[in-house]
Amino acid sequence: MSVTIREFRRDDRDQLTWLVNLHVSTVLPGVALSTNVVLSQLEREPQETIVDPWVVERRCLVAERDRAVVGAALLLRYSDDDTVGEAFRGAAEIRWLIGSPNAMEACRSLLEKAIALMIGWRPSHIYGDGSLPAPGCYGIPDSWPHVRALLVDAGFKGPARSEVVLAAECRGLTGRQLEGAHVRRSVGDLAARLELIRDDASLGFIEVGDIDQALTRSTTTLSWTDVGNLSTTEPEMLAEVMPALLSAAAEWLLLGGVNRLIDYYADDDDPPGYLEILERCGFIRLSTNERGWELLG
Repeated sequence: MSVTIREFRRDDRDQLTWLVNLHVSTVLPGVALSTNVVLSQLEREPQETIVDPWVVERRCLVAERDRAVVGAALLLRYSDDDTVGEAFRGAAEIRWLIGSPNAMEACRSLLEKAIALMIGWRPSHIYGDGSLPAPGCYGIPDSWPHVRALLVDAGFKGPARSEVVLAAECRGLTGRQLEGAHVRRSVGDLAARLELIRDDASLGFIEVGDIDQALTRSTTTLSWTDVGNLSTTEPEMLAEVMPALLSAAAEWLLLGGVNRLIDYYADDDDPPGYLEILERCGFIRLSTNERGWELLG
């Protein structure tokens, strides 16, 4: 079967969108991105307010086998300007690599061509990731073993860290109030902030409801959102305060038709007991995402 590795063309858009959604569907059930959302990421990622302005070149390669797109990779080149963060200064990145598990040879050829192209940029580092424009789709989720195998076989080393992605139905989170406490809503750093107040003192807050503006063109994502921030004033009160914060957030989200809430857990970021509390409240694990892949040598 004939395989061609070439630049993305606009008439590939429907096949590329199908391939993207094939991978998204293994992390988020029932979520499908629109073609507009997929194409927008090929041009810009305005929600990445720190990293995106550092990007000076984007290239999307596809693997075509018998006139079908069976693999694709979005490649980024970062500026070597001294305003760029040290880890990304002059670096190249596979923003995402996706492909059909039934077309691994074509995908290997695609990755070889992508690596050769990036080496031509003379980068300081070459990173690998899987950041599709959907909640929870970043790093290399454990539901993408074929992508992980491609990176490992090509010489990428990692991961530097792992994060657990979890989700819950909002209706299952409600009904957990804290006696004597009330909720105060305000504008947060990332989204709406719901703060738990008792005796005029803050017990903690949660921020929820942020929806990427690009995703508003993809209606199936509008029933999902994630936890932007969650913090308790006293760490020892986490088990008492956190369920009440999640309950308040769920009640608020349900008013707007959002019925699924995503949260993330990493050992080195979150306090002891955080993961256990999420699971007791009804969160289920969607994936474990491996981050920090780099091509060495």
